[in-house]
Amino acid sequence: MTLVDQLSDTLYREQAVKQLDRLLAGHKELPVKAAQIYGLRQIARQQPGKVKTFANHQRERVQKRHDKGSAKSQAEIDFWTLVSNLCSEANESTDWSVREEGNRHLPEELRNIPERQEAKTNEDRSKHNQLRNQRREWLSQWNNEHIPAFFERFCTHALYRAGTAEKVRKE
Repeated sequence: MTLVDQLSDTLYREQAVKQLDRLLAGHKELPVKAAQIYGLRQIARQQPGKVKTFANHQRERVQKRHDKGSAKSQAEIDFWTLVSNLCSEANESTDWSVREEGNRHLPEELRNIPERQEAKTNEDRSKHNQLRNQRREWLSQWNNEHIPAFFERFCTHALYRAGTAEKVRKE
């Protein structure tokens, strides 16, 4: 079993449920359409590096289309903000992200590399740049493998929540 599979079955499932349930607390329904969830899942599978851009674009569309005072539009904005944040550094609105998880799994030699280093020699500068590039490539590979795995769980739970809300409305 690979690390992606292991995290998908454990941490990613737990985080998907936690992040969505926290966002949807107090809401009767998912603030986005099922088609948008399917679109998010498709982008995560095919172009994981574009999930954040997609989420930001969706959020901007909602902001232009609706009054900020509308509870439904604010919930939709919050949803797309959450999706974007789950691909970024963790912040006050999300205490976890795929990127932060990648940072926790970085090989020791790629940790704590300063962005800038006043190197004394060309060899030191070259080594520093090489380590930074290796770190960037490692994290890019992490995101390409782990964003699809996480958003598969995230979208599945979102669709489950949407179906549960639909069932409650019909009863």
